[in-house]
Amino acid sequence: MTTTFDERERAAELRFVREEEARFHARNRRNRLLATWACEQMHLSGQAAETYVSAFTESAVVTDDDALIERLLADLKSAGVETVSPRLRTEMERCAALARAEHRAGVALDQGSSV
Repeated sequence: MTTTFDERERAAELRFVREEEARFHARNRRNRLLATWACEQMHLSGQAAETYVSAFTESAVVTDDDALIERLLADLKSAGVETVSPRLRTEMERCAALARAEHRAGVALDQGSSV
């Protein structure tokens, strides 16, 4: 027989799982948006852009934000695009806000992107 305490504990665990999944999906979406932005800066399109976005988002799953910024700096520099960490952090924050808004709305808001 379950008690009210058991039911509350189960509900709290389910809420925790849902919140963690939402955070994971928002971070993954943020990283995809950030990689898409980087492709635009590097003038990548088509298959090259798709490949870059996929590789970036796959490696970003286990990478912290500082390492992502460093990778973006290196990738952009190798493509001849000069930028600085604060600019990339601002873009990362913009992408995170967009990902959260998309989650709340239940739709992708960057419909103009080709990637």
